[in-house]
Amino acid sequence: MDILEISEKDSKMLQFMEEMVATGVARGIKQGIEQAKNEERLKEKLTYDIKLKNTRLLLKNYRKFVSFCKQATVSEKELETATVDEILDKLYCEAYDEVTVVQSILASKKRTEIIMTHIEKIKNFYIFDADSSKNDEKRRRAHILDDLYIKGKKQPRVSEIARRYHISERQVNRDKNAAIEEIAILMFGIDGIRKM
Repeated sequence: MDILEISEKDSKMLQFMEEMVATGVARGIKQGIEQAKNEERLKEKLTYDIKLKNTRLLLKNYRKFVSFCKQATVSEKELETATVDEILDKLYCEAYDEVTVVQSILASKKRTEIIMTHIEKIKNFYIFDADSSKNDEKRRRAHILDDLYIKGKKQPRVSEIARRYHISERQVNRDKNAAIEEIAILMFGIDGIRKM
């Protein structure tokens, strides 16, 4: 075997190239980690935005859900005692797989009732917490949210709410949005807190 001799100049050049490669690798790793963190933050933000949107939709449709739960024609007891034909007659529909239709309707009603119970408890806690606090803005936000989405048979106009609380319509919207964000944290638990 031949012994390969490296001059001092070549040795310094190799050392320099090794340092450059190590520096490049370190920068690449650092950028990769930073990109992964940014992607994780974006994913968390999108998840939070979806939960915030879902909270808005649940509140916006609260009165419809309450009406649906009251007017749903199929209950578990009726399902146990009635024939499929009797239930389908109440629903005015014909289906090839009647049992699946009835079970689907019952499951939808039960899920809606569970969600409504959850929203009701959160709303009650939110209002209780706001009323117990010494923060007038927090109390106003809670009651604006209650007035807009929960109380009454239909949603009042923003101008009516503004007059009732002696604030501008823009302030009503700001209070509503702040309250929805606070409710979203309560609705979705730890996932809501992570975003804050």
